[in-house]
Amino acid sequence: MDDHGEARKSYGSDRAQLVYGRRDDDTLAHISEVQRGLACGCKCPACGGRLIARLKDDHVVPHFAHNDGEACGGGPETVLHLLAKEAFRTNPKMHLPERLGLDKGKVVMKPGQEVETELLRLEYSDPKKIIPDLYLRALSYDLFVEVAVTHASDDTKIQRLREHGTMAVEIDLSKLPRDATREQIADAVQQSAPRRWLYHPGIEAAKAKSRADEEKWHAAQAKRYADYQAKHHRRVEELARAYAEALTQLAGKNATVPRYAELQAIGLAEHVGIKVAGYGCFTVPPADWQAVIMVEVFHDKCLGGGICKAVPIAKHLEKRRLIRPQFQRVSREIAQDVAVAESRFAPAWKAIDSYLQHLLGKAVLVEQGYGVILEKALSDKWTAHTLAKTRRTAVMHAAVQAVDWILDQLPEKERGNMTGESWLNSIHTESGMTYRAAIQSEIEAATITAEISALVAMFENGGRLAYATLGLPVEGAIERHRVQLGKQVEKVREKQIQEANRLRQSRRDRLCIDAETELSGPGLGAFLNTKRDDLSGMTPLEAAEDSESGLARARSMLSDLVRQRASVADADAERKRYQQMITADAMRSLPPEHIDAFLNGRDDDLGRTTPLLFARDEDTYRKALKKLSEWQREFGGPV
Repeated sequence: MDDHGEARKSYGSDRAQLVYGRRDDDTLAHISEVQRGLACGCKCPACGGRLIARLKDDHVVPHFAHNDGEACGGGPETVLHLLAKEAFRTNPKMHLPERLGLDKGKVVMKPGQEVETELLRLEYSDPKKIIPDLYLRALSYDLFVEVAVTHASDDTKIQRLREHGTMAVEIDLSKLPRDATREQIADAVQQSAPRRWLYHPGIEAAKAKSRADEEKWHAAQAKRYADYQAKHHRRVEELARAYAEALTQLAGKNATVPRYAELQAIGLAEHVGIKVAGYGCFTVPPADWQAVIMVEVFHDKCLGGGICKAVPIAKHLEKRRLIRPQFQRVSREIAQDVAVAESRFAPAWKAIDSYLQHLLGKAVLVEQGYGVILEKALSDKWTAHTLAKTRRTAVMHAAVQAVDWILDQLPEKERGNMTGESWLNSIHTESGMTYRAAIQSEIEAATITAEISALVAMFENGGRLAYATLGLPVEGAIERHRVQLGKQVEKVREKQIQEANRLRQSRRDRLCIDAETELSGPGLGAFLNTKRDDLSGMTPLEAAEDSESGLARARSMLSDLVRQRASVADADAERKRYQQMITADAMRSLPPEHIDAFLNGRDDDLGRTTPLLFARDEDTYRKALKKLSEWQREFGGPV
């Protein structure tokens, strides 16, 4: 296979693999610098064989090929090595990679840096068979430089470098194209190509420090673990002994069972006092701490909106100091080992969880979400019981406060040593119970409360006379109040009489004013002082004095009288007007000697009355005119 085909196989493109050849003067010539064919005058930099230059005229990528047709394969790598060495002859600068190091005893990563180098030898060898590609001096130290093209330095070579003691850096040109220019190769070698330290005493010192630190850390960890194991063992033994002692103490301790009567009333008393594994973790017998869980957690809801399960309940019991301090916050590992040493042991939270499981099995609790709650029927029953008890307690407190207040109103010699509390313990005569028991009962509470309220009202605002004493020394006070009420009644009666007289005179005056406005002379007195059947035989003045309704009726009569008089006056005025009209008509229609006879003569057609008296309205006036016409026809008109 020729070099062109090898390039295409190795790199997947038509890029040339060998583009440099060695001239006879040992300098390297680029393919672009030579003539076509054997006229190039170049040899292979690796094997020394004759090369032939193939250019664009051959319709291929320009490259060198071995004249005998067989490529040695080492040419491109040798070229990169030679050009890398050539780069240091023209430019001594080089970028050293970052490395591990020590800074004030600490392992750190020291950054890379650009340094000036001095080329000591292009090739170097010693008895230890170390043959670096470049032998430089930088930062006053000797430095080997390895150029890796196809094979990186292996562990054996790195170990020899470590044994030699000379710092060494490897530059990786494996990714560099084989047809790269001199400038690209120089930049890759001195700056841009990946590089690493093969050996540096600072790196070895940092690694040694890291290993020492790690060994020290592992030793410390081992000691801590040994100490932990010993402490763990002591803790387990202490808890096992403490638990056995706690069981002994609880065996001789009687339960007090908080709010036992309440639990008994609801039917839950039988569900407290359950012995579960771990009950020795508590400062009180099982019945006590289980009663606290029942009444405070599930009824009083002391956890608020929190989930009712073992751990939150355990924290509440810790606050109530119902869990022994040494059994609080026991880790799972210690709890397991203590249970091995003392089979009756379980941590407090586990004991609570076992009790909750017991209640679930008895249908006292039901699951809700991640926790448990009291069964609804029991919860409703308990709530109703609590409300009733709260009401009774409120009634009792109010009664005691009221009794204390009543006693404070009494003179000291009557009050004696009695207080509200001592009164509660006295006997209620009607029931035979103490007042405390009577108030808590459903039968007597309402009556006693009402009787206390009556006494308070009597003392407070002079209310009605109280008759029940409720066993209080209030007989003298009741008698004093009776006398006071009698005096108050007499005063009220006197005020009522005075007010009645004032109102009577007021009504009389109002009627007189109204009458005087409308009437005068004898008519005024006749109206005011005439007895009338429609006023029950009373005069208008007497009716007004008697009541407001009498005044109203008298005023109504006055109005009727005024309207009647006005009507009569109107009728008289109208009659007079028509009399004047008929008189004028007669004077115009009759001779003078017949006028008086006509006006004052009675006529059967006019109801046996005279025309003058008959003409009192429009109708009678017209009839009188008709009669006048008859007279005029008979006697003629005026002269």
